Amino acid sequence: MTHTLDPVAHDGEQVEPVFMMLPIFGGPGENGPGSGDGERSGPHPGDGARRASADGGGSVPVTTAHPRPPFARRHRVALIVTAVIIMVLASGVGVFVYEWDHSGPRQLSTATAVQRFRSGATGKVADPGALRPHEGVYSYSGSGHEHISLPPRSQVEGPGVPGTVSYPSDGCWIWRLDYSDSHWQNATFCARDGNLVEVARAGWYRWSFVALSIADTGTFKCSSEVVIPAMLQVGQQFPFVCTGTNNPIKTGVVTMKGTNRFVGPQTLRIAGTDVRTLHFREVSTFSGGQQGTNVADTWFSTVNGLPVKGTWRTEVSSPTFLGTSTLTGGASFTLRSLTPRL
Repeated sequence: MTHTLDPVAHDGEQVEPVFMMLPIFGGPGENGPGSGDGERSGPHPGDGARRASADGGGSVPVTTAHPRPPFARRHRVALIVTAVIIMVLASGVGVFVYEWDHSGPRQLSTATAVQRFRSGATGKVADPGALRPHEGVYSYSGSGHEHISLPPRSQVEGPGVPGTVSYPSDGCWIWRLDYSDSHWQNATFCARDGNLVEVARAGWYRWSFVALSIADTGTFKCSSEVVIPAMLQVGQQFPFVCTGTNNPIKTGVVTMKGTNRFVGPQTLRIAGTDVRTLHFREVSTFSGGQQGTNVADTWFSTVNGLPVKGTWRTEVSSPTFLGTSTLTGGASFTLRSLTPRL
């Protein structure tokens, strides 16, 4: 409760009343031992600081409870903040690991390949003829695996691999395989003097590192590499040279040099039909802006030159802003349908 002390006049001056907060419940300083005898009682644990009453006897508690020590409050806050930081970091690490495991390549659907083919079609109908397959999207099955050393990353591909044949305006045809949504390769073939020759090739990779992705395209022009000669002889070899560059990774000019050897004829069973093929093995080396080797086996249809089956393996080192990075990998593919989708 609140008591008001009567004003006392000093030398005729009026003194304003003084207000003092007294405890509602008496403490040891009021009714307990050591009070009321005119002696000043000392502080008692739990009473806090004390102030003498107006009549000089006993004491009046100013505070009735101990506040929490400042260091204890700071220690508790620090523990809470630390726990929150650990939880956030653990959550972030978990998300990163999940994204790292699930940010790899995805299989490219045949429907996506068909849509892309239709959007790029010229609308002109061209006859396939000899050494020229029907244009459209062919269904292949296959698998692929690649690994780069810096920054270290691996990826796998398949089992569906759409293959697209398109006709440019120069009478040649482009065959493209989409191993995934992060990797494709293509080759440009032309029929010349009864031979099927390869005049260009290209490849594209994209590597995902969760918050960062790196993509690069290699484009090469070839000195009319003979793919299917007009006159066949088992064991015959055909030398070739391709030169190209990469973009956006600036490797400088890259030279791909090697031989294409006719291994022999072979009949393959495709979609319930016997397909006569010609087996060729290409062995090449990279020099200049990239260093490495490549070995590829391809079975071409004797009717239209379409690749029916193939395998390849490669190891290529490239300069990067992190240092030299080496790509190792390989893949295989087999035609599943002889009729393309348009």
